[in-house]
Amino acid sequence: MRTKTKNNGSVFLVIVFAIALLTTITVGILQMNIEELQLMQNQLYAVEALATAEAGLNDAFAQIRTDWNWTTGFSSKSFNGGTYTVDVNGTLPNRTITSTGISSRQFQARVEADVTISSTSPHIIKIDNLRINE
Repeated sequence: MRTKTKNNGSVFLVIVFAIALLTTITVGILQMNIEELQLMQNQLYAVEALATAEAGLNDAFAQIRTDWNWTTGFSSKSFNGGTYTVDVNGTLPNRTITSTGISSRQFQARVEADVTISSTSPHIIKIDNLRINE
């Protein structure tokens, strides 16, 4: 003779709980992946801004090599979808060149170099101190 057992939906509740738990874990993992992708994109844009600032510094070096009295600088000069601005300060033979790069996504980086410039042509530029994003 068989006896009847009453489950009263306990199996259903366990399945619903298990599905809810798996859904929560899946959503959490997806959220972590989305945040990692955003961090990687931000790093990429920051590196792009730094490369733009370095391009401004190199452009200033090229100008100084031809004219060691050059102090004009650049203002919002286009480069690689972004822009850079270069300021030149100090008296010869020592100068401070500051280049600020802005990436296409408006991330900003700054490179500043204390340099010594030789008086003989072609003018040799010696970087005495280089500061990045200070």
